[in-house]
Amino acid sequence: MPAKPERPLSGWRTRRLLRAGGLIVRDGAAFRLHQRADERSRRYGRVPPHIVARLKGQQLLVSYRGDPDRLVQTGDAPPVRLQPLAVSDPLDGNAPESLLDLAARRCAEETRLRAAASRFGADYHLAAAPGFRRADDPRLQLAALGRLEAVEKELGANAAEAAEMLVLDRLTLSAFRHVTGQGVADAQSVLVRLAEVYGLLAPGQAVGRALASS
Repeated sequence: MPAKPERPLSGWRTRRLLRAGGLIVRDGAAFRLHQRADERSRRYGRVPPHIVARLKGQQLLVSYRGDPDRLVQTGDAPPVRLQPLAVSDPLDGNAPESLLDLAARRCAEETRLRAAASRFGADYHLAAAPGFRRADDPRLQLAALGRLEAVEKELGANAAEAAEMLVLDRLTLSAFRHVTGQGVADAQSVLVRLAEVYGLLAPGQAVGRALASS
C-alpha cells in the first residue's frame, strides 16, 4: 500500500514547528520537517525551498551541527510547547468556515479568486515535492517555484505568508485574526493581489461589493 503523501507546510506553520524544536532536512529538490532534531522523529510534512530561503533571510535558521542541509531555529532558546489556536468566534457559527471561502464568497469575482488560490496551492504542492520519481519533470517544479517566488516578490513576505494561511492552512476568520490581527477585508485583499500575479485580474480592477464590517 503506497505511503500517504506528506502535507506541504506553510511558512507560518513551519515557524511554529521549528519553535517547538523541529528540524528541517533537505530531501531532493525540497525539504522535510521533523518533530525533533533527530531524523528518526515524526515527520510533520514538506517545506518548499522558497520558504527555507525566506526563513534564512529573516535570520531564523541555523545549520544543525555544521550541516547546511539540516536546519533548526536560530538561538539557544528551549523549545516551546505549542498552544492550540483560539478558534471560537460567533461569526464562525457551529461549523467554522475557512476564511478563504468566506472572503471569496463576498466578492463579485469569486471564481477568479478561487482559481488563483487553486493555482497557488498546486504550485506550492509541486514546489514542496522531493522530485525523486523518474516521471517527474524538473522543469515543472522549477516553473512552480518561479511563480511562488514571483508571488513573494510582488506581495511581500507577510502577504505571501497570509496567502499560505488562507490556501494551505485553511484558517478560519477567528484563527486568522488570532495569528495576524487582520480580518475579512485583509484576506480578500491578499486574494485579489494573488489573482493579479496569476494574471486572472488586471491590477486595480474593481472586484466586488463592499464588505461587511470585519
